[in-house]
Amino acid sequence: MKKFIAFTLLVLPFLCAYSLVYPKYKPSKPLKSLTATELNQFFDEANVTYKQQSLKLFADDMCTRLNGSMLIAKGKDVLLKRSSGYKKLNVKRVDQRISDTTCFELASVSKQFTAMAILQLADKGKLNLSDPVTKFFPELPYSGVTVRHLLTHTSGLPEYFDWGPSTFGTGDDLICNDDVVRALARRKLKLLFRTGSQYKYTNTNYMLLAAIVKKVSGMPFENYVAENIFKPAGMTHSFYVNQRSKHPECSIASGHYSNGAPLPLYYLDGSVGDKGMYSNVNDLFLWKKALFDDFKILPEKWVEAAILPENTLNNGKLPEDLYGYGFHLEDSPSYGMLVYHGGLWRGFHHVMLYYPNEDIFVVFLSNYCNRAHRGKNMEVLRVLCGV
Repeated sequence: MKKFIAFTLLVLPFLCAYSLVYPKYKPSKPLKSLTATELNQFFDEANVTYKQQSLKLFADDMCTRLNGSMLIAKGKDVLLKRSSGYKKLNVKRVDQRISDTTCFELASVSKQFTAMAILQLADKGKLNLSDPVTKFFPELPYSGVTVRHLLTHTSGLPEYFDWGPSTFGTGDDLICNDDVVRALARRKLKLLFRTGSQYKYTNTNYMLLAAIVKKVSGMPFENYVAENIFKPAGMTHSFYVNQRSKHPECSIASGHYSNGAPLPLYYLDGSVGDKGMYSNVNDLFLWKKALFDDFKILPEKWVEAAILPENTLNNGKLPEDLYGYGFHLEDSPSYGMLVYHGGLWRGFHHVMLYYPNEDIFVVFLSNYCNRAHRGKNMEVLRVLCGV
C-alpha cells in the first residue's frame, strides 16, 4: 500500500499536467499528508473531470465527420448531446441544420418497438409467443413458424426486400404490410431453411409481427404503438412513415448515400415494423428510461427476457450471432453483455447501444452513410468505464 501511494504521488502531477485534469476538490494540505479517504476523493474527482473532458474531445472530433445527432447518457443523466450537419446535404442553410429535435428514419432500430408491442400483447394474454403465424393469417403456408421464431429471426422466411415492385401490384406507390402478407400467401415460397434450425436476420419477420399487432389489437400498427408505447414514454416527436404528412417537413432529415445524393421515398418504405419509424435522440432517451429504468412499457420480467439470448436453435445451441426480442446482443470479454441494434436503410445509418451493467446508453443517428460512427460505441465505453 505504501509503495502504491508513493508511486501515485510521484505520477499524479504528470497525469494532471498532461491530461489537463483539474479536479474541483483541491487538498488543503500536502499530498503525502492525505488520508486514504481524501486521496480517493481526489482521484474520484479527477476521474470524473477526465471523463468529461474526454467526452468533449470525442464529440468535437465526431462532429467533423458525423452528419447527424448523438447522445450519451449514464443512468437518467445526459452526459453529452451534440448535432452536426444538414437535413439535406444539398441545402446548406441555417434552417436546414440538424438539431436534437431532428427526426430520422430509424431503419432497423425500429424493430425493438415492434418486439415490445408483441410482448405487451403477450403480457395481456392476447397472444402467446408459441402461437403459429397461421393463427393470425391462415392463408400463409407456414404453419410451423411461431411468433417466437419471428422475434428471434429463426423462422426461415424469405426476405421480401428481394422482391421487385411488380410483386405487390402497387406500381411505384408505397407498399403496406397487407401487400406483403398477400404476396407471401400468393407466392407460397419455400422456407430458406427448416424453421428453428438456423438464425438468419430477415426483415420479413418483423414486418409480419407488426401485421400481427394490427390483427390482434384491432388498431393500425402505428396507432397501437403511439398509444401504448410513445404516449407512456412521453415520445412526442416519434411517428411512422405513413404519418409523415402530419409533421413539418423541416423537422425530418432526408437520407443520403456516400455520394451525397438525397434519396426520395421508395416503394419498400411504406411497410413498417422492420423499419419505418421516425424519431430523434431526445425521444430515444425517453424510450430508454421508460423501458429499462421505469418499466412503463412492460413489467421487468419481460424486459429482462428481451435482452437475453432467445434465439436458441432446435439443437439446443445458440448461434454465433445472439439475438433477444428486438435486440442484438454481444457477450463482450471486457464489458459483459451489450444490448444494441444498428439501422441501415436508404441513406440512414444508426446505432443504439445499452450497457446494462453500468446503465450507459449511446445513440448515433445519421442521414449520411459515411461510417462516421463505426466502432465509436466501444470508444465511448472505454472512456466511461475506464479508471
